[in-house]
Amino acid sequence: MRTLVSAVLALLALVVAAGGLASAWIDEHLVEESGFVALAAPLGSDPGFQAALAESLAQEVTATSGLPEQLQSFVGPVVLDAAGAVTGSSGYPAAWTETLRLSHAFTLAEAPGPGEAAPAVLSLDLRPVAELLADDIGGRLGVDVPVPGDTTIDVGSLERGGMLSGVADAVQGWRLYLAGAVVLGLLAVVVARRRGTTLALLGLGLAGIGVLGLLAGDWVPGVAARAPGTSAIADVFLGGLAGRAGADIAASSMPVVVVGVAALLLGVVGRFLLGPRRRA
Repeated sequence: MRTLVSAVLALLALVVAAGGLASAWIDEHLVEESGFVALAAPLGSDPGFQAALAESLAQEVTATSGLPEQLQSFVGPVVLDAAGAVTGSSGYPAAWTETLRLSHAFTLAEAPGPGEAAPAVLSLDLRPVAELLADDIGGRLGVDVPVPGDTTIDVGSLERGGMLSGVADAVQGWRLYLAGAVVLGLLAVVVARRRGTTLALLGLGLAGIGVLGLLAGDWVPGVAARAPGTSAIADVFLGGLAGRAGADIAASSMPVVVVGVAALLLGVVGRFLLGPRRRA
């Protein structure tokens, strides 16, 4: 009976630990603004993303400039050249960081009411960069260039709210989940008849969780690459963000593997040192 109870507790400990570790990463890197900005900020300097961003903004600014259609074909190349120059300007890094902050706030806003359109899981609000571009173009042409009314770009086709909103709330309890996993693991060891063996199995399971995290480093970008695209900017941003997320998950999983292997070795050593006593 003790062996069965110990096995159940150990299995629960590993399941809760896996959920707690995943929740911790999601909360710190996606739900928390600072973590999201740190994860996504380097994408603003990606040449592919900058090219897609410049082309998209140039099209939007040209279409909303209010100039006659005959002049738009003449102004278009000037706007595109200015858009390319803006991504290399001194004000671009700050504008991109502000874009990520606005995008995070917009994405994690309260779910809309009944009958209202729900935003995508991730929506980029490019207004700070668009304003920077409009000012630059206005200076070049000597006219006031309006900022497009809608500067948001949906990344992905799923809508926020419902289950996804619940997940975002649930992951914030990751500290409680990990504490619960530790308690369950300790109870499994205390209840077990062969504590060294139980500790070793817990370590093996924890190392397995870490290995799954390492494999996710390749799995996450692969899933993003197969996702249906919504725009050139969205595709480049989602691919780059998934690549950085996968690399960070893999790096974060290495300590889990190390702790798991250490627990495994400690359990094996304890099994031999504290094994059944020989009969006199």
